[in-house]
Amino acid sequence: MKRGIGTLLFGAAAFTGGIVAGLFLTPKSRKENLRWVKDQTNETKEWLESQSRKIKEDSEKRIDRFSKGIKKSLKDSLPDLYEATEDLDFTEEEEIEEITKNG
Repeated sequence: MKRGIGTLLFGAAAFTGGIVAGLFLTPKSRKENLRWVKDQTNETKEWLESQSRKIKEDSEKRIDRFSKGIKKSLKDSLPDLYEATEDLDFTEEEEIEEITKNG
């Protein structure tokens, strides 16, 4: 785990160093370079926001499908007690006896 984080940090530092070196060595003016960096930053921000919205929407759809699947499987596996008992006929005495016996 530490090795992966170290590699990631080294890669990020190398990338940043490359950007800085490129900005210093380019024939463009400082103002043009800053405008370019700002434009790229804004584009990257917009892309990240759109990707995060897409991921959020996809996740919500998956969670909804998962939830519906669980509800359906529970509904399918549990019998409907009203349907299961509608054909049972008890007389009033049997009902009273059952109630007094079981509380």
